[in-house]
Amino acid sequence: MSVYAIRYTDRAAQRREALPGAQRSALEQLEKQLCANPFAGARSNQDNSWSAFFAGGMITYVVSNRHIVINVIDLLAM
Repeated sequence: MSVYAIRYTDRAAQRREALPGAQRSALEQLEKQLCANPFAGARSNQDNSWSAFFAGGMITYVVSNRHIVINVIDLLAM
């Protein structure tokens, strides 16, 4: 299986930059896991998006198999 790249929408990228150190480290670990297997998250029943949790938050993303990219469309810090 190919390694996926991760791209963030502007809003999600701003929220990522605002995360404190511990949450950012947890998110970086999740990103590594998703690059290897983006289908490890939970698939939405309503659309073609996926969700994955990290310590202190979650991301919502869509997967492009054609371009081998994970597009993070939202990030929620809890």
